[in-house]
Amino acid sequence: MFLMNLAESMISIFVPIYLYYLHYSVTQILFFFFLSSLGSVVLALPAAKMVAKLGAKHSILFSTPFLIIYYLGLYLLEATPWLFYLLPLFLTLRCLFYNFGFDLNFVDHLDRRRVGKLLSSLATFSIFGAILSPLVAGLIIAFSGFVAVFLIGSLLLIISVIPLFITKDIHPQINFTSANIVNRFWQKKNASMILSFTGYAIESSIGRNVWPVFLIIIFGAAQQVGYVAAISAFATVVVIRLTGKLADKFSPQKLLRLGTLFYFFGWLGTLFADASVKVFFIDSYKNVSERFLILPWASLFYKMFQRNKYFELLVFRDMVFNASRLIVMPLIMLIFIIDFYPFTLSFIIASLFTLLYPLINRAPIEESEI
Repeated sequence: MFLMNLAESMISIFVPIYLYYLHYSVTQILFFFFLSSLGSVVLALPAAKMVAKLGAKHSILFSTPFLIIYYLGLYLLEATPWLFYLLPLFLTLRCLFYNFGFDLNFVDHLDRRRVGKLLSSLATFSIFGAILSPLVAGLIIAFSGFVAVFLIGSLLLIISVIPLFITKDIHPQINFTSANIVNRFWQKKNASMILSFTGYAIESSIGRNVWPVFLIIIFGAAQQVGYVAAISAFATVVVIRLTGKLADKFSPQKLLRLGTLFYFFGWLGTLFADASVKVFFIDSYKNVSERFLILPWASLFYKMFQRNKYFELLVFRDMVFNASRLIVMPLIMLIFIIDFYPFTLSFIIASLFTLLYPLINRAPIEESEI
C-alpha cells in the first residue's frame, strides 16, 4: 500500500492539472472522467467474473499494466489527441480489477472487532506515501517534466505488487447475477445506502478532478501544489490513528455524524479560498476532516458484509458510485460551460453531497462473522 500510494499519488493529483496544462477545459477534463465512469458501469459485471477466475491478488497484478498504459497514453496525448477518448477505458479497467481485488483480499482477512484499527493502519501507510509523493513529483516535474513522473510511478507500481504473493491468493465465487444487482437498486431497504454511496461518489469526484485545477490556478505551478498536498497530508496522520481507534471503541455512527459536520464546513471554507495562504490552511483542514469522516464511514460499510454476499455488495457499490456520477457530473460540466462562478457552485454541490454520508447509518447491517 505504501509503494502503490507513493506511485499513484505522484501522478493522480497531477492528472487534471496535466490535462489543464494541455489546454483542456475543466468541462473536457470532467468529460474525460465521465467516460471512465461510463465504462465502469458497463464493464463491472464482466470484470467481476474475471476477478473470480484470476483471484483477488492476481487481479491487482492484472490491473497494473492498464494503469501503466494509461500513464504512457497521457504522455502521448498532446501528440495524439484521439487518445483522449481511449484512455478512460484503461483507467476503468485499472479501477475495476484493482478495487475488486483489494477489497476482496481485505474482507477475506477482516476482523469485525478491529475494522477501524485495520483501516487506520492502511490509511497511515497510504498517507506516508502521499506525504512523500507530491514533494518528489513536484520536484521531478520542475526539473524533468511530467514524463519522468509517469515512468518512475509506473516502475513503483510494478514493484508494489510483489509483496502480495507472499501468501496464498483467494478465488471468490460468483453467486449472483446482473438481475440481483439491478434488484438491489429498487429495494427500499437499500435507499439510504445508495444515497450515502452517491454522496461519496459526487463529492470525491469534485475533490479529485475540480479542486486540483483550482489549486493550479491559485498557485500557478505544479510543484507548489505538490508542497501544499504533502504538508496537508502530514497533518492527517495523527487524525487517522486517533479516528481508527475511536471507530472501534465508540459508536462509528456518532463519529460519522461529527466527521460529516467537520467536512461540510471544510468544503464551505473553499468558498473563501482566494489567496495562497488561505488555500493552504483550507486544504489542510479539508484533508484532515475528510479522514475523520471516511474512516468511520468505511468501517460501517465493511461491517455490512456476509461472507456469501460481500462480492455482490462490492459490485453493487461500484456501480452506484459510477452510475451516480453519470447522472450528476453532466450538471457540473454544464455549470462550467455557462461559466457563472463555476468553482464556487461546484464546491457548494460537493458540500451538499457530503451531508449524504451519514445515511449509511440506516443501511441494513448483517451481524455475521467474516
